[in-house]
Amino acid sequence: MKKILFVFLMVVAIIMPANVNAAVDFTGYYCDSKQDLGDGTFYMTCHIVVTSTQEINHVKGQLVLTNVTLESIKTYDDWTSNNGLSSSVDFSATSGHTGTYTVADLLFTGDLSAEKCEASFMPDSAVYEEPDEPTQPEEPENHVCMIVDGIYYGEGGNVVTEEEYYEQCCNYTCTIIDDKYYFDSNGNSVTYDEMIEDCSETDITVDPEEPVDNPQTGIDYGYILLPIGIISIIAIVKISKKNTKIYKI
Repeated sequence: MKKILFVFLMVVAIIMPANVNAAVDFTGYYCDSKQDLGDGTFYMTCHIVVTSTQEINHVKGQLVLTNVTLESIKTYDDWTSNNGLSSSVDFSATSGHTGTYTVADLLFTGDLSAEKCEASFMPDSAVYEEPDEPTQPEEPENHVCMIVDGIYYGEGGNVVTEEEYYEQCCNYTCTIIDDKYYFDSNGNSVTYDEMIEDCSETDITVDPEEPVDNPQTGIDYGYILLPIGIISIIAIVKISKKNTKIYKI
């Protein structure tokens, strides 16, 4: 009796699905015989088969299940299952399909003692959908050796200090910047004394626009020239006064 009932249900499962439209036919849906698992349960595979005279790449439908559980879905060709093991099945393909073709196999399990088992497929829609245009991913903004909104970016595009920016991006050698950063002959940021020692044979540049002679000995000639200038002025004034007295009557 159970076998007769099961066969009847399978016939109903095949006959019940209606055509979605005149160009698409789902009556090819069928189920294999149930297979005894030896523990009082069975498994059964059903096949969603479509016949279409127009291109189809999207199929949706509902599973009507009684005393069976959907265990897995196997798709064919380029079809993909979008809803997992839901009773609302949704399949899509990357290309359009025509003719007769299998979209997916559905594996169900159930209890052999159940008097009624059903695994019907009720199609909702079968259409061709234009694939979405692939969107070009936006390239992340990469600031390399740039100053943006007061933020310094180094040679790798990462945020750095002002000093690191000068060192990585400006190629300053034997240069003084803002009277606080000193760069040796290799472009490394060093102390003032280290720069003087390393650049003994090279002119030192102050704020890149004004090259000055290297002090070499480390003596600040500005402090020497100032007294010499003052002494020279005093001497000139005295000589002028003396010459003035000579021509007095």
